[in-house]
Amino acid sequence: MRINILSKLSFLNISIPRFYNNVLIKIPLLGGNKVGISNEPWMSDVLQEIHSIKKINKFYDIGANMGQTLIKVKTIDNSIHYHAFEPNYLCMPYLEKLIKINNWKNTYIYPFGLFDKDSIHLLEGQNDFDKCSSILPEYSDIKHFDAKNYTKKITSFYSYETIKNFLDSDEVDIIKIDTEGSELEVIKTIKSLIKKDTPLIFMEILPFKKDNENVILRNQELMAYIKELNYIPYRINKKLKQRFLNLEKIDSVGDHSSMIYVDHLLIPSSKVNIYKDLIV
Repeated sequence: MRINILSKLSFLNISIPRFYNNVLIKIPLLGGNKVGISNEPWMSDVLQEIHSIKKINKFYDIGANMGQTLIKVKTIDNSIHYHAFEPNYLCMPYLEKLIKINNWKNTYIYPFGLFDKDSIHLLEGQNDFDKCSSILPEYSDIKHFDAKNYTKKITSFYSYETIKNFLDSDEVDIIKIDTEGSELEVIKTIKSLIKKDTPLIFMEILPFKKDNENVILRNQELMAYIKELNYIPYRINKKLKQRFLNLEKIDSVGDHSSMIYVDHLLIPSSKVNIYKDLIV
């Protein structure tokens, strides 16, 4: 009798040892699912550069998925206080396991998303753990709506004002926003936090769609809001193998047609001089 080894392994809960940023970590395999750690090496490069210039003490990850950024942050400095906001409830057991088996301290996860009002949304994606899942698919890069594994989940979202008293009041140094189309609502709801702490903000802004006037207007509104907060947007340029090259100041967001240009770092005008060596 022939035994399908891979199908049997999909039901095992094991961990795989890997080195990342020269740190030995354990990657859990739960039900055949595991986090990818080789994606976006530029993010690790930029975080290390920033950390060497000014120590990162507290990091907010809005749209944490299965811990891609968590691994980068904790292998740079395990003492960084990391807070993950993730509305996909299926990611929670994986994140908890990843944190536990690596004995990462000062690490917190919240099973909800951030939005400009307390609300319930359908989170849509190509599969249960799709890192490109979105509650606003018309503004996202989701494809294959008729795919076999396409999923919709009822998920919870809260405004920052609703949940801020459950968070500690220490200054936030960096916020990463990767919410596949709802960046504007996230920026709006954390406005008070941004004004108080003036953190660096990583933000993914998806390619421009010429035939979608709503996306164009939305990107213009987002850019206006960024400027209103006295932030300057920089595109994260990459070199070979997706390594970090430099930061390039831009005058608008979303006016591109390639995934190469989706990653941005927003720097408060008062702090630009601190990171001038990273800017082209």
